[in-house]
Amino acid sequence: MAEVWHLEQDYKRFTFNYGIVMLRTKRGLSIMDTLGKRKITKPLAWFMLYLMPISGGIALYLILSEVFIFLGPKGASTVSYVRTITPLANLLLPGLNPYVPIIYGWIAIVVAVVIHEASHGIVARSLGLPVKTAGLIFFFFIPLGAFVELDETALKETKARNSLRILGAGSGINFIVGLVCLGLLLLTVNAMVPAANGSAIVGVEADASGLPSPALHAGIVPGDIIVAINGVPNNDLGSFGLQPFQVINITVWNNGVTTVIPNVKLGETIQENTQTHQNTTSPYLGVSYIPYSGLTGIVGSYLHFYSRSVVLYVIPPAFPGVAYQIPFSTQLGVFYTSPLGAFTPIAENVLFWLFFVNFNLAIFNNLPIYPMDGGQALERFLVGVGRGRISDDIANRITIAVTVVLAFILISVVVGPYLSAYL
Repeated sequence: MAEVWHLEQDYKRFTFNYGIVMLRTKRGLSIMDTLGKRKITKPLAWFMLYLMPISGGIALYLILSEVFIFLGPKGASTVSYVRTITPLANLLLPGLNPYVPIIYGWIAIVVAVVIHEASHGIVARSLGLPVKTAGLIFFFFIPLGAFVELDETALKETKARNSLRILGAGSGINFIVGLVCLGLLLLTVNAMVPAANGSAIVGVEADASGLPSPALHAGIVPGDIIVAINGVPNNDLGSFGLQPFQVINITVWNNGVTTVIPNVKLGETIQENTQTHQNTTSPYLGVSYIPYSGLTGIVGSYLHFYSRSVVLYVIPPAFPGVAYQIPFSTQLGVFYTSPLGAFTPIAENVLFWLFFVNFNLAIFNNLPIYPMDGGQALERFLVGVGRGRISDDIANRITIAVTVVLAFILISVVVGPYLSAYL
């Protein structure tokens, strides 16, 4: 403990540079010391080290899969689709990435960074290595996360197995927390049921030329659930047997409140049969909806279909084309409830983004790319395996070579589809 305090005294408690505030605290160091003494810490550090190549391998698999898709028969169509998505989608920064919500995104990032850095420090202290300083990082008053500054000299001079466990701890805890949050997410989704028995309105059409929208003028909005027509309950709007120009009373449910909208006059649409050239007429309300069976089917699909392709779980709910496949998305979350009540969509989004950020931070930080944890671990692994036959300089050269190759592949996957448009 005395060694830690002595090192910490060389650092200012508070620094401010270009809007970045670093607040150092002894409390963080004492907490790391306390947790480092726990019996579970050392075996957990070994376990997290074993997770390192596994999680890094997952990231490498995802990257190479994209490479093979781009080079395969569907490459041209895939590249065209990628170009329709902003390059900012590759940044895990709320406010810049349009698919990462600001509140949920920042909560997840701060949690992920704090536990990542703290885990490095806790394992270092459990192995008797000093921690120079620790604290919190802010952008002005906005929390960005935490930092733990290890003694680099001590880290290099200690045994390779010690430094590897320290390096593996950060991403290891992210990987574990991410999978735990995914498990809790699936449990809460499994408990989701439609909030009301009816047709969920996901869209209301505007007036068209010569075709007014009855739903628009009646005040029906996305988020409503039509639970009855003329007082008759029904869970599928299409099976009511309505007629063009019929005047009906519509009962809608929205956020726990049921309202009757009287005297809604339906319109009429005309469709021509291209084979018989005969016209047929249909009643027109002007809504897009999902029947009750469709709502329950979305929950089942997310639990069972996605489970056969786990990679789909890393797609954000707001990503183009998937919002209506994810029951807790902004578009669909209002139609469901669970034992969590009104907190259902909040809890599920918090769990999803904690999983998403922690999982991605873990797998990509464990790629053998220097100076990320995976790259530093590769260098220390080579020195340890070499047992004196591989010098620090040779290990560094190998690590740099691997870094250049992987960085080139990663940049090609991210930037390639956009650059190809100009070639």
